[in-house]
Amino acid sequence: MFMSRPGGSYKSSSYPSSPTVNLLLWPESVTLRNSTSRAYLSAHSVNTSTSDAHRLGKIAAVRGVESGDLERPRGGEEGAKGETSRGRTNNQQTMPGLLRSEQDDRQHFTPSQRFPTKSATMADHNATNRTEHRNQEESLSAINGSLGEVIQYQTNGNLSATGRSQADSSTFAGRSSKQLPPEIARITMGYLPLSGLITRLVQETFNGITEVVNEMSELQMPQSNGSILVNPSQGNVQKKIRLLDFAQDRRAKFIKILVLSQWSRRAESISRVIDMKAWLDAQTRQYDGACTWIGELRRIMALERMPNPDLKTALEALSMGKVPGLPDLGYLPPKQVPPLRFLKALRGINTQLTIRLRLHEPIPPPLKNYSISNGRVTFRVPNEFEVDLSVADENPFSQLYFIDFRFLFSPSPAAIPQGPLRDDLEARINILLGHDGLKGCYGFLHNFVLSHKLNIFRHQAYRMSQTSWSEHLKVEAVHRSLVIQYWVTRPGAKSWIELGIRRRNVKRSSWLHEEEDEPHIGIRWFRTGKEVADVPLIIDLGDLSVEAILKQIISAHTNAIFKETKTKLREGHLYAEKTLRLRHTRSTIEPAAISLSVQLTISQSCTIIQEPVSGRMVLLPPSSLYSRAERDLNGLISPEKTAATCIANLRATASCEEVECTIRCYGWAIANSIRPNQDKVRHHFGRETLRASFFRKKTWDARWLFAFTASLAGDSWWIVELDNSSSRVDQTAAPGPSIRAAFKVLSTANPGALRELSYPELSQIEVTAAGMISQHTDSRQLALQKIPHRLVETSSTRPSSNFPALYIRLPKPRVQATLKTQKFAKMPRYSQVLRLSFIGTDESDSYANHLVTAQSNCVNLRSRAMDSMDEESVTFHPTSGAFAFRLRTAVGTSAIPGLLGCLAKIQRLIDYISVVQASKIHKFSLRHVEFTYATEPHDLRAKITFTGEGPPQISFENGNPHLRIQNQVTVLLRGPNGLKHVILLLAVTLSLMRALAAMETVHGDDKVSILSRSAEWYQIRLPDQLGRFDLRLRRRREELMWFVEEATLPDGKKTDSRVHERFRSMINEKGDGWSGMSPGIVASLSGVEALLKKMGDVFQNVPAMEPAPITEVQDYKAQKRKREDDEDEIVALD
Repeated sequence: MFMSRPGGSYKSSSYPSSPTVNLLLWPESVTLRNSTSRAYLSAHSVNTSTSDAHRLGKIAAVRGVESGDLERPRGGEEGAKGETSRGRTNNQQTMPGLLRSEQDDRQHFTPSQRFPTKSATMADHNATNRTEHRNQEESLSAINGSLGEVIQYQTNGNLSATGRSQADSSTFAGRSSKQLPPEIARITMGYLPLSGLITRLVQETFNGITEVVNEMSELQMPQSNGSILVNPSQGNVQKKIRLLDFAQDRRAKFIKILVLSQWSRRAESISRVIDMKAWLDAQTRQYDGACTWIGELRRIMALERMPNPDLKTALEALSMGKVPGLPDLGYLPPKQVPPLRFLKALRGINTQLTIRLRLHEPIPPPLKNYSISNGRVTFRVPNEFEVDLSVADENPFSQLYFIDFRFLFSPSPAAIPQGPLRDDLEARINILLGHDGLKGCYGFLHNFVLSHKLNIFRHQAYRMSQTSWSEHLKVEAVHRSLVIQYWVTRPGAKSWIELGIRRRNVKRSSWLHEEEDEPHIGIRWFRTGKEVADVPLIIDLGDLSVEAILKQIISAHTNAIFKETKTKLREGHLYAEKTLRLRHTRSTIEPAAISLSVQLTISQSCTIIQEPVSGRMVLLPPSSLYSRAERDLNGLISPEKTAATCIANLRATASCEEVECTIRCYGWAIANSIRPNQDKVRHHFGRETLRASFFRKKTWDARWLFAFTASLAGDSWWIVELDNSSSRVDQTAAPGPSIRAAFKVLSTANPGALRELSYPELSQIEVTAAGMISQHTDSRQLALQKIPHRLVETSSTRPSSNFPALYIRLPKPRVQATLKTQKFAKMPRYSQVLRLSFIGTDESDSYANHLVTAQSNCVNLRSRAMDSMDEESVTFHPTSGAFAFRLRTAVGTSAIPGLLGCLAKIQRLIDYISVVQASKIHKFSLRHVEFTYATEPHDLRAKITFTGEGPPQISFENGNPHLRIQNQVTVLLRGPNGLKHVILLLAVTLSLMRALAAMETVHGDDKVSILSRSAEWYQIRLPDQLGRFDLRLRRRREELMWFVEEATLPDGKKTDSRVHERFRSMINEKGDGWSGMSPGIVASLSGVEALLKKMGDVFQNVPAMEPAPITEVQDYKAQKRKREDDEDEIVALD
């Protein structure tokens, strides 16, 4: 019979073999229905063979299903109860009977009542299988309770037990249908619905035909002149073959589905048979288990049986002192030996043993140490055993006999007690003495002792692995060898020792002319998977202790690790030159006493020990820093090779953390954003660098940092330049700015020496680093500007001055275009070679100070240097003309722009002084020049101020007539030929400015107002818009003259007729330095003052006009004109 499986295959259900079936153990409710079944059951005895039992089960099951012999009563209430009984749990099940009694012949049950539907889950069958063993135990318990009952087999096929009443046996036969046994478990494992299989096949067919059509469309088929159906091309043939193959494959699968659909019509009956077969197999296993249990119980109870006591014999022995019925063997009691005779016999035996051992008996070399006394010879093998032998007769060639044996090592018993072991040992030794003599006896006892020692070692190792060395020791006995693996929890290759019997070739004495192998206890040590050739061990074979051996091995292992670590650390400069201490404390028997003391910094040391049991590295004293290093050490695969690297990293970390702690106290900030990977660190700071810490000064440029590096070669200070470019080529680098360049900070002390970091030393390092950064940035700036320069070494006792001086050759200085004349162009202002020196930093803000020295060629500046110079940062020598000035820049910022700017200021100062040298110079500096440009009617001074990088400004004192055109003069000063034009303008406009000031003073602001549109254009306005007059500076006949004319009023209005008439009358006149010239008046530079005085007198008495009514429109136009006039004035002032 077959059943469907998920994989689509079909397997035949087989009946597993089982032991014999005892039919007497069937429940009492099971009876035979017909004569056929009764014939099968009566034909077999109580113990039926396995094959017969299986055959019986098969026939009974098949016939019961086919003929309907298996019946079950059903009815309204009974059927409902039967359906309800299916829900009982397996724990409530009893053994259901396969065969029913004859009283139920006419009552049949439907398949739906007997078997569950296909929708039953597999959980029922699985639960049944899980409770089979539990049901078996319940059945055995029931059988055990009825062991005293006599089992009988009745001829009518009913099962009953003696001791039970007939009423009890008939109870089961007349049981009501309400107490029917639970249903047989339904097997549904591996069943699949046929509809799902058909649906999947149809879906696969649809997908397959789609793929075939797509493949056929991709095949190229050439054009044919004939019919498409008879196209003989290769593409057409391939399409047809592909379609036929697909159709053939699908046809075969649909045939299989057809077969399955026909078979499924009988699936219900076959499923019932399968369920019956599974239930029968489960019952068979329970019966077999019961039989096995009964047999085992009978075998065990046989050993517990005791014979009945012989009370009659015991009574005779206790009352009469003898038992007449017992036989008497007639033995005679031994005679008492006198002491003297006994002593004489012992002496005779001693004499015989002495003669025999010296003359006749070959003695092996290990047994040369012997003594004779008390009629026995005692052979002693140190650290092994003592054996007592003696003789039985006077024949010198007779064998020796065993007397006693003792161990000579501990732990061991003092003597072997009487018992089977001693008897067996005595028998074996006597046999060997009879065949091989002392040689065979020694060989046997020697191997016996070695095996016993190995057993002692094994027991000690197991005891250690279960007590103090638990979870860290692995013990394994292999033949006559003992393998002990230590440090089991450590990562990496395994380490172990092997204790076993080894043989060595030794040359025997002359009596044995051959080489033999003498066994002995040997040790092999495998350290990290490799055997160590020469193991430095001292094994005390007299006092056996596997713990002592293991401690020696662990001590040797720990010494090897620390020795290799120390050797690798000695390769560094710090430990090779003994700048830092490194000490290895050794021990060969106690691994806890081994340590490695390492000095990490000047003020910090640590001690490394290895815990003997677990092999873990421990760093003392405990700290958070050491805990991280301890975790790294314990995670190493091979500590011998890589422990030195971990300790070196620990030293670097400790040194960096110590410096970071000190740096914070001095106000330096730690640059945590700089995190280069180890490859970048080694690239910039050297291959030996292990760790780097970065620090930042707040006053320094953000591109420059301090770096402190630590390695075994020594600790160093560096200056680091960052690359702040946005493009990052290396995508694997750590986030943050990358390092562009790094330079080692120069120091006068030994770079390899370590010293405690103090404030003076840190200040010196800061000054040195600032000087290096300044020179580097200055050199780079000069190179970018292609200015020749050179560093020249200098000697100075001051650390801040012990830097190379930077000599710079500047191009020929250019005179400003505003001052460039033929005379100026031929006169150099200062020498082209400058010296730039770093002179230290300010203690307040850590800014860098530079000193610039150069030579000046300006004679006027030399003569005025001492009297008029008020600049503190620039110093001029009074005679040589040399000057020096100090530059102050932030560290990391180049001083070259400031240097060039300062030189430009000096050159500008020299140029300005050269221009105004005809005037009286009161004071001058790089910030301003103050001079007198006129003396009448009093000294008129002008002050030119230089504001940093901004344009110069000119200012006048209060009361200076040129104050009204100060803004215009400043604008002119900033233009081409500015200073020259300013000096000329001041001279040209001096008379005009005095006249305008006098006019305002005489007439007042309410009579006349003056507007300065530019330095060459002025406007005089009369009140009430009576008239306006423009004064312009124009050139006439190569001479500068002032031209006065009427100006246009706003809105096209004309000048008042009275004013116009008076101005027309002045055009026809002529005065001192002025004359009328239509349409205006022309005045010389000196005559303009008289002209303006005349105009003031003429227009002074002009009466004001009566104001006309102002309309809203006129008021709006007037306000608009006023705003326009104001805007014009503002533009003119700007």
